[in-house]
Amino acid sequence: MLLLLSCGENSIITESGPSSIDYLSKNETFIGDTITIYGVNFGNPSINAFVVFDDSTVVPSANCLVWTISKITLIIPNTTNDSLYVITETDTTEAVHIVINKIAPFETVKIDGGEFLMGSKDGFKDEQPEHYVTISHSLIVGKYEVSQSLYKQVMGVNPSTPKSNDLPVDSVEWSAALEFCNRLSEIQGLTPCYKFTGNNATWDTTANGWRLPTEAEWEYLCRAGSTTDYSGSYAIENLGWYNMNSGLQLHPSGQKQGNAFGLFDMHGNVWEWCWDWYGSDYYSISDKINPQGPTSGTRRVARGGSFIDGNSYLRSSNRTYFEENLPYTGFRICREDK
Repeated sequence: MLLLLSCGENSIITESGPSSIDYLSKNETFIGDTITIYGVNFGNPSINAFVVFDDSTVVPSANCLVWTISKITLIIPNTTNDSLYVITETDTTEAVHIVINKIAPFETVKIDGGEFLMGSKDGFKDEQPEHYVTISHSLIVGKYEVSQSLYKQVMGVNPSTPKSNDLPVDSVEWSAALEFCNRLSEIQGLTPCYKFTGNNATWDTTANGWRLPTEAEWEYLCRAGSTTDYSGSYAIENLGWYNMNSGLQLHPSGQKQGNAFGLFDMHGNVWEWCWDWYGSDYYSISDKINPQGPTSGTRRVARGGSFIDGNSYLRSSNRTYFEENLPYTGFRICREDK
């Protein structure tokens, strides 16, 4: 039996019966997320009241954000168990099912391969010659640039400036982007693509894990069937953040128009790392099917332009390279659909 003092009257309200869970604010969640349990007769927080995940992970009522007779709000602890129940001072509820992921879900798009015209006859010298390239496989691609929230969940750190969960991660070294891909793959039960020997990395092309796109894949994804400077028929102001509309600062992903493949911020916001070594004359010798760039080099390719760049750097065919992380370098992930 539970006794409650009425706020409106100087009287006691008596409520009795078993404790039970009616529903959860969400049935699928992730470690670090906040959920609310709705039910009846949870009683008061005390040393004898807990939320229990599969008999193995216990959250005391004192550690919950809210604990009332009909509502408990808490942060999901480091657990991957698939049910929870509530222990009150006098009772124990039935368990309810919940799916707990290690990281927050992120949106992806499946894109079939195809042939496209890579480069530009009117662009910089390293964008020439134009040449046809075939991407022979389907890709599962991040709908947005990797966010600071996702990066921190996977890597435990956030190198960005400024910091905000809804902004794309920036100031990321190329090797750190590869390590992120490996760790995310392991979390999701996929085979990591990259192996490191000192400062060198090799790519296992048979692996099904997350990775950086090749330069050719990136341009194919950016163009989304278009042959113009920018993907689709939209003006660059509508497609991306650059020096004339960004206020010279990063913006949350997805605020501009997506391309025909449903990918956002392919132009601007942050530069996106690719797998390839940079080669200024590589296009003259590039493979026609699934090119992976030069076999060696000193600098890696980045694509797409950033919030501080002029519109010419945001063109689908534009290429650049960095030797280290800069405050406007991020990345997008993909994996083969196999």
